[in-house]
Amino acid sequence: MRLLSYWLKTFKENLREWKILILALVFGPFFVYMMYAYFMAATPSYVLLVLNADRPITDADGRELRAGEDLAAGWAAAKYPDGKAVFKIRTLTNIDEAKQLLKNRDADLLIVIPVDLSQSIDGFKQKKSASVSQLKNLGDQASVRFTVAAAFADYVSYGYLGTALGQQLPALVEFEAVAAGRAMSDFDLYVPALLVLAIIMVLFTAAASLIKEVDKGTITRLMMSKLTTAEFLGAISLNQLLIGLVALGLTYLSAVSVGYRGTGSVLVFLIASAVSILSVVAISLLVAGWMRTIYELLTVGVFPFFVLMFFSESMFPLPRLTLFRLAGRAFYVNDILPTALTVKAFNKILNFGAGLADVAFELAAMSFLTVIYFVAGVWLFRKRHLSR
Repeated sequence: MRLLSYWLKTFKENLREWKILILALVFGPFFVYMMYAYFMAATPSYVLLVLNADRPITDADGRELRAGEDLAAGWAAAKYPDGKAVFKIRTLTNIDEAKQLLKNRDADLLIVIPVDLSQSIDGFKQKKSASVSQLKNLGDQASVRFTVAAAFADYVSYGYLGTALGQQLPALVEFEAVAAGRAMSDFDLYVPALLVLAIIMVLFTAAASLIKEVDKGTITRLMMSKLTTAEFLGAISLNQLLIGLVALGLTYLSAVSVGYRGTGSVLVFLIASAVSILSVVAISLLVAGWMRTIYELLTVGVFPFFVLMFFSESMFPLPRLTLFRLAGRAFYVNDILPTALTVKAFNKILNFGAGLADVAFELAAMSFLTVIYFVAGVWLFRKRHLSR
């Protein structure tokens, strides 16, 4: 009964601190839409210059063969899984102008289609010639974009020539799928990290619930009451668990609204979410142990927030520095932050359909770290604010 009464008190106080609450709820969705816009704009499209000197012919069957135009159409039709074009095609007739664009990095690749390409394809099919006229690639070898663009373009070219010649080109590489095979964009792979970003925001609402008791002096009355430490922390944890799940749900719905579709078990996802939220509450207890006012939380408290955000890989990937190995699994340096393990668990669950057994290592490590942080946080909070 005391736990329920204190939970209701903290819940109402969180509503009164509506600015912090709104920030925690909208922070994740805001970054979802921002990163979606960024990834849509940042998906590389390579500027491909085409100098088509090919002369169409009529083959022995009376059909017109326009190999140069067909190749250009094939390059233009190349798409990423999200439907965005791989190439931006520009057709030129002056090779000097094209070379200048390459030198200025205004274009990535120039392909010169020879004048007799169609004629050589027909001659090869009629067994009048032993080879087909070659395409010519021009570009800056120091540019990574040139290398990638040339690889994409050559792949399309080989496919077209194999079809045009009526021959199956030799397959020198065998492919074996090891994942679900679902086409995913860079944004899809980034969504789990954005979801964890919403959970990290619980740091502020949880720490605020703890610090305001110290800031307002009500911690003394709580000490004099019959409210136990377990009830005190239990009520705050339940309240923050609710806030975290709402923030997580809003962030996930934001991702769904721009086309993201997760796979995997909802139950496993909720279990991982609950453990992660509780881990952030435990870390917020440590933060609250060092601070006495809400002002300190919103200034100095930003530092631990950024530590969690950056070193949990919620913004960008980090080097894999192995701390130790356990049961054949690597435990990296940044995995001492439970939210870093949450990113890995969410990615497995949502993008690769992992079940409970597949994320058991991450869940176990997150739970262990949560207990450690709770114990350390309770000790520090008692030492700083309750030892009077």
